Formats: sequence, structure tokens, C-alpha cells
Amino acid sequence: MNIHFPEQQQMFTLLSIDCDNAPNSCRLALKHCQPFFQPGERVNFHRSGIDIGDDKRIDLSRCTRWQPDALYLNPQRIQEIDWQTVAQIIQASVKHSSSLFYFRSDNIFYQEMSRLLQLHRAKLILALQEGNCSAIENEMTALLGLGVGLTPSGDDYLAGLSAVLFIDGHPAQHYRALFISVLARRKNKTTLLSVITLREAIEQRFRESIHEFLYHVINGEQKPIQQFINEIKKIGSSSGCDMLCGMADAFAMTRPDGGNHVNQDCD
Repeated sequence: MNIHFPEQQQMFTLLSIDCDNAPNSCRLALKHCQPFFQPGERVNFHRSGIDIGDDKRIDLSRCTRWQPDALYLNPQRIQEIDWQTVAQIIQASVKHSSSLFYFRSDNIFYQEMSRLLQLHRAKLILALQEGNCSAIENEMTALLGLGVGLTPSGDDYLAGLSAVLFIDGHPAQHYRALFISVLARRKNKTTLLSVITLREAIEQRFRESIHEFLYHVINGEQKPIQQFINEIKKIGSSSGCDMLCGMADAFAMTRPDGGNHVNQDCD
């Protein structure tokens, strides 16, 4: 996406495939563009772009819609995929990362936050395994807003968990309505950006690197997945690592033998 300044004959790139790309997002390099935007400027939306004030335009005419292949699981694929191995690969990759779930330092504030993240993470997994909807809501509520930054770690974890559990055909897909309901009622606990990110993940809309990772796992192509994991880890300061924690737990719960009871209905 480009922003065009006709009078200066300049064009700035706002977003590219190498940046932190995601649905409904656009990264702006403020150090370059801040002098050009003024509070109160009129914004007009057109099919081919967005006019800002009298001298700026975001040109969308050459943009193309990203339409990835839909992710889908069937009983045969659920049986064939080595879910536990994928979960272990992710866990090994994030244990010594920037994830707040694995914080290792002497900062008491972050130590306590990490303890709470692990506590509510474990309780949420148990609630999902037991089909306890009341407990699921309680633990989701506890995780929402837990952390720091524009997308707290608890929210990023839930986004990663949702990205896997709500793939079409997944045994835990029936929890989707509950996740949507809890987020709608508890959204005041976290930031607007985080609410949007989590809602999009529940609806199976997320960054290209996450989609490519899940696509390769579902299709049994495990050789390049470490490459995709490394790309996901680059998202934000710790967001990608926290999302991976959620994905690892979701993979670990997806056992074809039904031993985790993740496919049972709420009590």
C-alpha cells in the first residue's frame, strides 16, 4: 500500500509482505510521515484509495486482495497429523524466547505476571478438556488484558489457541461461539487493537506467516515448519511467541484418540 503526496511528488510504502502484515492493519513509519498529517483533516474513502486532507492520498488501485486457501481438517487428517511432535517443536522454540509465559529475570512484577499467565493457561486447558463452559469463561476472562503492550500476552495466547482450535473440522470448533461471546462481554478488559486481533483469529483471519504455518502442518509438510515458526516469532516484541504458546497447547490437545476429551460439549 502506498501513500502519495502529489505536491511533493513523493510516495511512501506503508505496508509490505515483509512487514507485520495482518487483517485490518497498516504500519505507518511515523518518523517519515508524521509532519504530513494534521489533527482534524478530512478523510474520504473511495474504491481506489483514501484521500486525507487536500494533499494526501493512500492509493489502493494496485492492491490485490489476499485470498488464502481455506484451512480444513477431516477425521483422516486428524488421525494422520503428528500433533504432539508439532507441539513439542513449538515449545522448544519459545521456552527461551521473549514470551512473557517463560519470563526469566529478577523483575518481581513480570515474574508475577508470568506466574498468572501459566496458572490461567493450565486452568483453561483443563476446562477445555473437561468441557466446562463456566470455567472456560472464567479463565478466558482472567487471561484477557493480562500482560503489557497493545496486545497483552494473555490475549496473544488466546489468539494462537483460537487459530488452531477453530479450524474448520477441528473437534473443538464448537467452542467458537463461546469464545466470541466471552470476548464481546469482556472486551473492556483489554485494548481495542487486541480485541480486533483476537476476534479475527477466532474467525480464522490472521497473519500470512501464521496461515502458512498452519497450512503446512495440516497438509503434513513438517520439514519447513521451523522456518514459519521463526517468522511468527518476529511478530511484535513478544506477541508472536505468546501466540505460539497458544498454538502449541492447541496442537497438544488435538489427540486423535480422544484422550483429552476436547471434543465433548460443555457440562
